[in-house]
Amino acid sequence: MSKRVDDKGNRNSAGSDDSLLKWNDLVYTKMTNLSVISQKNLQRFNSQSLNYDNTSSSIDFIFQSGDNLVGPGSCIQFDLTVNATGATNFSFGTASSVNIIRDAILMSRQGDEVDRCNNLNVYEITKSLFREKTWFDTTGSLMGYESGSFSLGTKHFFQIPLENILPVFATGRMIPSQLMSGSRLQLNLEKSIKRLFSFNTVATDISWKIDNARMVLSLSRPNDKTQSLLDRNSAKNSLEFQFASVYTQKTKATDSISEQISKSVGRALKLYVVPLEDPANNTNIITAPQDVGYTDAQLRAGSLYLPQYRLSTDEIYHYTLQACNKLGKSVRYNKTNSQLIGDVWGTDLESHHLIRYSGQSLNNSRVLYVESAFTNTEPKEVFLFLEYAREVRIYLNSVAVDS
Repeated sequence: MSKRVDDKGNRNSAGSDDSLLKWNDLVYTKMTNLSVISQKNLQRFNSQSLNYDNTSSSIDFIFQSGDNLVGPGSCIQFDLTVNATGATNFSFGTASSVNIIRDAILMSRQGDEVDRCNNLNVYEITKSLFREKTWFDTTGSLMGYESGSFSLGTKHFFQIPLENILPVFATGRMIPSQLMSGSRLQLNLEKSIKRLFSFNTVATDISWKIDNARMVLSLSRPNDKTQSLLDRNSAKNSLEFQFASVYTQKTKATDSISEQISKSVGRALKLYVVPLEDPANNTNIITAPQDVGYTDAQLRAGSLYLPQYRLSTDEIYHYTLQACNKLGKSVRYNKTNSQLIGDVWGTDLESHHLIRYSGQSLNNSRVLYVESAFTNTEPKEVFLFLEYAREVRIYLNSVAVDS
């Protein structure tokens, strides 16, 4: 009988079953299980009080996630009813239901502040300028963006993703249970009624209420091996969770600003300058930023100028798109729109979308200054949003937050 040598150097019969199976690609090798999740589901948790109105101070949620990881897709939901005299319909203008939230704060179960965003309603409308147009037909419509008008005196359902509430939820990663379980999300409500809605006619006696406030979490339970590894690492070295947080500062202005950012951070990433009409002159302030007619703008970190020369009007639009990685990509409005993206100008601080969380350090000896001039000399309120890298070190029974 003829003999053949297989790939291992063994001499086998030409009719060997193993050889025939192998040469005909019929050998099956069981693949290693690469999944780290044993179960995934959606769970709904009510807020501490189901109902709120315009006299309430905040909406509070407790994360009852247990040993589960909190993933993207988590959101808050509520039914909103607006009442007014003299009008029949209301809308959020160019904004969304986030109008009702002034500040958002996430506290760990030990009481440490993990993340905060002041003036969230202004920050959210600013970020919306850089989103793709198709986003407003899906997620944006659930939030109330570009949804037209709503009837007064009727309940309307809205859903806000957690990633549109705090940057810590906008990383696209699952957050460990050691950080989220038992933590508290506090949403401080906007007190100024005129910041919230616009009406089809002049309206008086405006009020609103929220029913069935709840949080829906996308939860994933890690398998035993993964959970054991997470617990062991958090107990020994800690788990590191990085994200881009935001610091808010605002000032009054007429024809220019020259403002110092009073925040010390290890890695400053990006700055947005957002002018809005003065609250005293506007009946619907939370809307697209005001067209102030920028004539020039520049940023300085210590002795470093960003960029080296002052930006002109047309350059501001280009530089802002570059800072947000939107050159050649779709954004909400084009430059010729009356609500052009150039109303906001932004600059990066040596950060790039290919290099995560690089940036400039800011401290008492290296202060960030922003300068800009406007052709519109009407009184205005200018918001400065500084995005910076933040790191949470997660231990087995505590967390430590660095910035």
